[in-house]
Amino acid sequence: MREAIVSMSDAELEAMGMGDVVSYVRDAGIRDLEELDCHGQGGLMQLEVESELDGGRLASFEAVEEWEFITEREGAYLYLVEVTAPGLSADVTGPAEDLVGTCDPTMTDHGARVELVGEQGAISEMLQEYEAAGVSLELDRLGDYEGTERALDSLTERQREVLEVAYDMGFYDVPRTVSTDDIAAELDLDSSTVAEHLQRAERNLLSQQLPVE
Repeated sequence: MREAIVSMSDAELEAMGMGDVVSYVRDAGIRDLEELDCHGQGGLMQLEVESELDGGRLASFEAVEEWEFITEREGAYLYLVEVTAPGLSADVTGPAEDLVGTCDPTMTDHGARVELVGEQGAISEMLQEYEAAGVSLELDRLGDYEGTERALDSLTERQREVLEVAYDMGFYDVPRTVSTDDIAAELDLDSSTVAEHLQRAERNLLSQQLPVE
């Protein structure tokens, strides 16, 4: 298993059709970015920003498929935003599905950084698809994946946290002893956010364990 850390500049994000939404979110003072799901061309992101976003402007960006305001907490605003990069071909979806886990994007002051984990061939194919779309990625690191290959490694850090708390509280007991509202109260999250994390976590775990037809 190999791991590649790649960077893209603001110019590359612009070429992908993501420049305007990235700039807008960055100006809002992004505190945290967590990817809940990745589909190659984009994904479902949970954003925590310092300033409230204008829904009309957010929806006007071509890359934004859907968005939802979740809650306000500790002087920050939490949103779910689903994005698809219009400048990327759907051909990137194939190699993306062969990667382990998610893309785990990190926004920087002048671009973004993405982690790709999987077999060498899948990583190379993914990079080639980006190049074919006119997006030149800078390879920061390529080496052996230092993590383990357990099924739980297919989860994001937040998905794993929510799943573990749900399990400890009795969400998976028969009969079930707690609800998503109870878990949300324990984690100081919105109930819909907890449900989304659990659904994504369960799907990722099942995809690792069930045979692919």
